[in-house]
Amino acid sequence: MADYKIPIDTFVQETFECKASVCAILTGAALSFQDTNLRTRRDKSDLHIIAGSTWLSIPLASILSIERQTFPDIHTIEYEISARDGGSITVDAF
Repeated sequence: MADYKIPIDTFVQETFECKASVCAILTGAALSFQDTNLRTRRDKSDLHIIAGSTWLSIPLASILSIERQTFPDIHTIEYEISARDGGSITVDAF
């Protein structure tokens, strides 16, 4: 298992619509969603993560990296989004 940094567009393409668990640790808030319908979108300035009925928007300029790690034995791909403010969002897509 190796971590790979991937472009934002690759993340959006791979998670456009999927089942996932999401954990977001942001400045002043922590959110967690288990086994939810996930949708991701991107516009000119933001990455949008829609988990159930909750919409998270992350400015593209604040994203430091997106790392992708595959766990073939449990059929899961984990994405770790790191932001400049120290926040992180983990998406486990299955």
